[in-house]
Amino acid sequence: MSTFFANNLSFLRKKKGLTQAEVATALGLKRNTFSNYETTHSEPDLGTLEKIASFFDISIDELVSVDLSKGGLVELKEEDENKESHKLTETEPEYVSNDELPVSVVGSTLFPYRRFQAPKIITMDSQGEENIIYVPVKARAGYMLGYGDPQFIQSLSAYRLPGYTNGTYRIFEVEGHSMFPTLQDADRVISRWADISDVRDDRVYVLVTRSQGILIKRLINRYHEGKIIVKSDNNHAGEFPTIVLDVDEIAEIWYVVERWTRQLPGPGEIYKRLVNIEAELAMLKQRMGQQ
Repeated sequence: MSTFFANNLSFLRKKKGLTQAEVATALGLKRNTFSNYETTHSEPDLGTLEKIASFFDISIDELVSVDLSKGGLVELKEEDENKESHKLTETEPEYVSNDELPVSVVGSTLFPYRRFQAPKIITMDSQGEENIIYVPVKARAGYMLGYGDPQFIQSLSAYRLPGYTNGTYRIFEVEGHSMFPTLQDADRVISRWADISDVRDDRVYVLVTRSQGILIKRLINRYHEGKIIVKSDNNHAGEFPTIVLDVDEIAEIWYVVERWTRQLPGPGEIYKRLVNIEAELAMLKQRMGQQ
């Protein structure tokens, strides 16, 4: 068997963000057996090879004969968990497509509730590292329709950022003030793709929905009941009511891990009061000195 098999196996597993134990369980193998495949200590029989190729949604020929880490076409069926590093530079991407919906992985078992949409298109640089796609407000409508279209993704800027590993990332631009003061209009958020089973209550996520557009909101996860509850931080006047979405309305979920802002926050209320007191004391001393 080609020496590419072991390297490809490790490469594909890491791109999905899975452990050896998780993949082994999904394939019905012992963890040590799978580990031996990656370390070239043993090789699978034809039946097992077919199962592995099917799991990663590629052909046996690609699995054993193509060095996928060098930028070969990789069609993924589950989470695309990839590497990020190096400087912020716009890159010439290579496109990786996925026409299948992934099976959610929870712990070491395949979760049967629902097949959920992972990013269908990701971009890779010449070193096989995944880029971060930037989605500005003006591209939101197009992204809702074209997140699975290589030509549309190619029209968006792609960047490399240091420290962003173990995931597929997007940068989205904030529009409006529904999440004030957490997020302000024109802020940018760096977000990592998340399976619906990974959504944690009261955290901020980007939702790509089929009917509500792109939402950047705080979520409450009730996916076992087929629902996601969407909240705005700026809801004191009832301007942005809470929304209950059906899970089937959601195309993608991205967990917000960082915010970029051009608007520095003003001083706190206590600080303002101290400044006012200092000003009043200074003026009082001046008046007393003039008497």
